[in-house]
Amino acid sequence: MKKFLLFVLLSGFGMAAFSQSPTTVTPGLNCIVSHNFNISHEGFSSPSIYSDNNDVEFRWDAATGTQIESSGLGARSASLISPVYQLGTSGRSTVGFRFEVPAGTQFRIRIISAITNSPLEILATTANGPVYTPLTTTSGTICLSIADDDLTAGRLIRFEFTFRAILPGNIVFDDVSIVVPTGGPLPVTFEGFVARQNADGSLKLLWNVSEELNVEGYAVESSTNGTNFKKVGYVTATGKSVYSLELPEKQVQTMYYRVKNIDVDGNSKYTTIIRVYNKEQTRLQIQVYPMPARDIATIQHSRTSANAVISVFSQQGKLMLQVHPVLNTLQTQLKINALASGFYFVRFDDGSGTVQSIKMLKN
Repeated sequence: MKKFLLFVLLSGFGMAAFSQSPTTVTPGLNCIVSHNFNISHEGFSSPSIYSDNNDVEFRWDAATGTQIESSGLGARSASLISPVYQLGTSGRSTVGFRFEVPAGTQFRIRIISAITNSPLEILATTANGPVYTPLTTTSGTICLSIADDDLTAGRLIRFEFTFRAILPGNIVFDDVSIVVPTGGPLPVTFEGFVARQNADGSLKLLWNVSEELNVEGYAVESSTNGTNFKKVGYVTATGKSVYSLELPEKQVQTMYYRVKNIDVDGNSKYTTIIRVYNKEQTRLQIQVYPMPARDIATIQHSRTSANAVISVFSQQGKLMLQVHPVLNTLQTQLKINALASGFYFVRFDDGSGTVQSIKMLKN
């Protein structure tokens, strides 16, 4: 295999960054949003040493829940760097995002080593060189599968997203999907994971599954910070479609939960992480996941009263769907398979005078 060097001028450094193996880029499948920026910048930063001298900065905009470059300049480059991830297996990663850009904008994705000082190695790139890829529309979504022999198991990496514009206008970056390979197909599919708060403050966690095959059981894990988890319960697999676990202790602070399946070969896989607020704390800003949603969307919200209502509206303001959540629940699943693809607004009325809205993208 022929080797080549990629030379990049880094701000104030002038060092060489390289990829030993050519990268293969193909259309990706099943890009599920992992970072929607609705609550925070989620660890994404506008780079310095990773970029060239013409780079302008993105900023996180809390009002729109997006990352925005709004310098007003014409010709410029704008980059973002992801948090650090660890590759579980070798050779491939799937990456996606939603964008709004001026006409003629180009983009590039690079997978780079996680270190922040020289030498900075480029492990894979959508460009395979200095050429950027044109965005054929001014708004839409990207989902790509990036394969490269330099993506080795155990490696700590970051993703660099760069946009090169030639006309003024905001560059909007949102709804990022980053899938770092962690192993082959596993014998269960998680379809939903929710928490319901009992009147005494204890919790009941419920998750539904499909395609359960050779699964021994499910370990329930909790965390106080969303990063460090510990096992708090175990449920044996019995071929059911819905499982649950009661947590009898009263919740006194915000907690994070996830479920890990364990199959007969020792492999495992996780649900998404859900965040459960203590009912005495400030009301939770509603969230929707996955994004984009396909058949089912999960709405995470504050604990519901008897009069709570969730409504889905089209962009034109037409009511498309309305449900009454179960009393004291913290998440509600909406069946949206009948809705056409596009953006919608989800409105949550908790039944006691507080109303919140959030955007939802349906594939």
